Amino acid sequence: MDSPKLHVVDLSSEELRPGTETWISTSKQVCHALEEYGCFVLKCNQVSLDLYNAIYTAVLQDLFDLPTEIKQLITPTSEQPFLHRYSASSNHEGLSLDDSTSLEATRKFTNLMWPAGNDHFSRSVNEISKIMMNLDQTVMKMVFQNYGVDKYYDSHVGSTRYVTGCSKYKKPEKHEDYLGFMIHTDGSFSTILHQNEVNGLEIQTKDGQWVLYEPSSHSSFIYLAGDAFKAWSNGRIHPCCHRVLMSGNKARFSVGLFTFHKGVIHVPDELIDEEHPLGYKPFNHLEYRSAKKIDYSIEAHCGVSL
Repeated sequence: MDSPKLHVVDLSSEELRPGTETWISTSKQVCHALEEYGCFVLKCNQVSLDLYNAIYTAVLQDLFDLPTEIKQLITPTSEQPFLHRYSASSNHEGLSLDDSTSLEATRKFTNLMWPAGNDHFSRSVNEISKIMMNLDQTVMKMVFQNYGVDKYYDSHVGSTRYVTGCSKYKKPEKHEDYLGFMIHTDGSFSTILHQNEVNGLEIQTKDGQWVLYEPSSHSSFIYLAGDAFKAWSNGRIHPCCHRVLMSGNKARFSVGLFTFHKGVIHVPDELIDEEHPLGYKPFNHLEYRSAKKIDYSIEAHCGVSL
């Protein structure tokens, strides 16, 4: 049996404009990939080599080299219980920045980490966050149009909250592989991830096989459907299980954009039919994300018992 391969979707074509044949065919590719694997490799030409090198040779190194007591200044608040957060284990560190598509918000985070300022960090993180936001909005427009619910697209984008997560997985000691992040699905609506050249992210197919994501260039991403996407699509879109399995002798760095709906998500009436009866009740996405645990599913939170 042939080894499974991740779908690859190219968003770099100049012909990729709504209404064109290229747009329509690419939209179908996107939906097929999300329904089949819950993810796809996204090729584009928006990340320059200079930006790539800035992020992975300086920006993220500088961030995670900060003293722990500085990184621990990133703490949840009652208004933002998970959107600003520092987490750490023996092998993994993560920091999340809310509203990082805004340069002002990114600078506010930066000034907390570096009181004297760090404009290089602010501009680099803000730039790649905006690239990922624009790519996500393109994918969303394709999905909404392909499913015939594009009249809801503008309100969806207007209600979307963007959170950038930065991660470091330490290099394995004595070349001993380790599980950097356990098997899970994301509690987001969608996740778009960029990383350095160090492999580790693995995607689980519906039949239980594992596929390694290997970035093909400095301007490639992987796009992942989250739990909320599944509920919104009434079960059509499959949120993929994934993990990080580290090997080799280098640290793995990544930066990802996680999208969340600011209010209540409900299944569009157009996505309810005989083949797809209503499977999910309306739910507050931020409340679900706060309650999300590895063993807590979207079905347990808002599934309709048939």
